Amino acid sequence: MSMPSLKNDTSPDKTRSLNGTDASVWHKSAPASVRKAFSAGELSDGWSAWREHLSARRQPKPVTSLLPDGDGGLSWAVPDSLDGHGRPDWLERSAQASRPDPAIEKDMLEWLAESAGTAASAAYGFDAVACCRGLPQLAGVLSPEAWWALLDHLATDADEAGTAGVIEDPLVRQLLAGELALTMAYLFPEINACRKLKSSARGALSAGLVDLLDGEGLPEAGNLHLFRPLLACWTRCRAIGGQIPGRSFSKAALEQYEWMVRQALRLTRHDGTQVFSHGPSGVYDGRLFQAALLFGGDQDDEQIAGLVLPRKKGRSKPGDESRLPEPAYHSPWASAAVLRPAWSRTSERLTVLYHESPLQIELACGKDVLWSGAWQLDVRLDGKLLEPGSDWGDLCWISDDDADYLELELELGEVRVQRQILLAREDRFLFLADVVLGEQPGKIDYRGCLPLLPGVEFRAADESREGILAGVKRRAAVLPLALPEWQADERIGELARTAAGLELRQTCEGRRLYAPLFFDLDRNRHRKRLTWRQLTVAESLEVQPPEVAAGYRVAIGRQQWLVYRSLAEKANRTLLGHNLSSEMLVARFDESGEVEPLVEIE
Repeated sequence: MSMPSLKNDTSPDKTRSLNGTDASVWHKSAPASVRKAFSAGELSDGWSAWREHLSARRQPKPVTSLLPDGDGGLSWAVPDSLDGHGRPDWLERSAQASRPDPAIEKDMLEWLAESAGTAASAAYGFDAVACCRGLPQLAGVLSPEAWWALLDHLATDADEAGTAGVIEDPLVRQLLAGELALTMAYLFPEINACRKLKSSARGALSAGLVDLLDGEGLPEAGNLHLFRPLLACWTRCRAIGGQIPGRSFSKAALEQYEWMVRQALRLTRHDGTQVFSHGPSGVYDGRLFQAALLFGGDQDDEQIAGLVLPRKKGRSKPGDESRLPEPAYHSPWASAAVLRPAWSRTSERLTVLYHESPLQIELACGKDVLWSGAWQLDVRLDGKLLEPGSDWGDLCWISDDDADYLELELELGEVRVQRQILLAREDRFLFLADVVLGEQPGKIDYRGCLPLLPGVEFRAADESREGILAGVKRRAAVLPLALPEWQADERIGELARTAAGLELRQTCEGRRLYAPLFFDLDRNRHRKRLTWRQLTVAESLEVQPPEVAAGYRVAIGRQQWLVYRSLAEKANRTLLGHNLSSEMLVARFDESGEVEPLVEIE
């Protein structure tokens, strides 16, 4: 920095050095009257000229006027950790003051000393940006020594934050090295040290967008809780950067921001909140989306927004979505997938984050979020609980007109678990299954639990093992395919609602186990007769045990589906008269009884 540091030092001598004897403080864009008054060496004359200039200048405009929000977007998507956190009291009081106030200055200096002695945090980042925005008005409230001390403190922190890594505390770095630095460059182009912060701000913002996103606007699954706070920060910076000559984002960074706007729409629930969110960071704010679409959206995004975002009364309904980009998305880099057949708010949406174990999963149907959180997995082999030996890795992703399909794998002690997730589009069902694959025989006890949300009921049938999941409305019929249909048969396991969620338990003697669940998401079928059967699988005319291959038939009304999974090495096998050499098949039966594959893994 070219200006002397005043951190923790507000003595008149150092302030006078900053404002008078050091000619490098001022840029040529500063009014000649200001530079002349300071160069005369009289602090009071220089300060009066500077304060008058700040109150009279028409440019730059206040940041609050650049965005459709009373506080210039600082209330958008506040991180959950800052729920209830307000701006510093002295800053709020200063907005109502019109003359120097010793009490405000005293509190400001205490805040300054406290901030200088603590590590940077998101709370401090928001406070620093708010203080920076208030600096022009604070010139009429603080003494010159205190005002320059605050300016220098903020400028120094913005400059030093630019040397930190992008990945560590990503939001804090974007707030300080990016937004704070850019705001100072925008508000005080007359001061050399502030003006020079534009370059470092551009570097920090561009590096953040490129390094924190996957190439198509999605952050790593572990940073999804920061998705909207980061979008809000970068949207505010887009508004500010548009007022400064030159680019504030690199070309690659701008492209990432534009992709991010679409991902924000893709990750939005029926009520406008973000998937997996439970606090202020995911709350819907139409002004954030309005600004993000203005600075980063295209015609497709505008139409998608009309389908995805809550509509105001009287607004016309959006048009046809058939020509829009695919609503489903998978990012191995981000360890995340969105399975959804349509952009419509009423369609089913399944989101999966698999960066850690247990993985996170959320299912929404219309207005109801049925489950959201950790899909728990416990496997015991001969009574011993197996611990994860790896993170989840993706094996397969398919997205076409019939279905979205994701398959994952986890090393779990002495076994592998392959997890199948299929959302059928036209057929409107969800298929979830865990495949436990071991090498040594033993007793396998399996438990999988989906995190049902409060208010979601599981209504078990009286005599059979299926049930209904219901929120505001009936949403899904649940069929545990590997369990006997009738409750009177107590072999193998059970499906029940527990305090943890919807819990499937199965047990077997052998090396492998298959635990599938079929969710019928078409409410029009829920009152029709349903049934399922485990099918006989044969190989070379010999019936195969369940640890070699499993097959099931599901019938609801007049519609029927076939599920097959090989658990041992692939081979030519038959079920229901069909020859299969595939590893996995989920198919529908057409009216003539022919099998139409929805997803088939060779």
